[in-house]
Amino acid sequence: MKKIYSIFFAILCVLTSYGQIPAAWYHYTEEFYFVKEVPAAALQGKNFRYEIAVKADPADTLSKVRIHGIGVGKGHEDFLNSPFTVETRNEQEWTIYTVIGTVNPEAKKLWFYASVNGNGSFYFDDISFYIEDAPGKWRQLNLYNASFEEKQNDIFAGYYVSRRRSPTVQTMLSREVVKTGEKSLLVKTRGAAPVMSSAMRQ
Repeated sequence: MKKIYSIFFAILCVLTSYGQIPAAWYHYTEEFYFVKEVPAAALQGKNFRYEIAVKADPADTLSKVRIHGIGVGKGHEDFLNSPFTVETRNEQEWTIYTVIGTVNPEAKKLWFYASVNGNGSFYFDDISFYIEDAPGKWRQLNLYNASFEEKQNDIFAGYYVSRRRSPTVQTMLSREVVKTGEKSLLVKTRGAAPVMSSAMRQ
């Protein structure tokens, strides 16, 4: 399968000895992401909810997680107009991100991205997907390896994952910090440095 390119861009705010520099002047050039695919040909026109639990321990107030969804047509790069919204709620020390939208009539699949920008430790767990069969009638669809509990050598079995390898990024399963079950995905990033946007350097 072709490499999936990230569509996320983190804007940072940094302090220097000259004072505070506007956030839009800086960004991280590298990010790590993974993608969950949901087949959508039989769901066209229906409302959906996609949820993922995140526990973030960023190294600073600027590092963060991004959650996003997009509809995809017949081709791997046939991205469709996807005016999805993202809502959050807190459950104990976890943030539940919910992507809400309607499946595009031309969508063959939905891609849901989770990306990490910056530095810190970021845990992911409890991925779920719901479809509205009738007004107010929601049904949960089973997703493979939705909570990273499957016994596979590849911890990303059932996902597409960033192919860019970086010594600053580590991915592993955690048994110490979980939302439910026995395992969560841990992404640890160290040593990433922000750079000034090219437009600001001109």
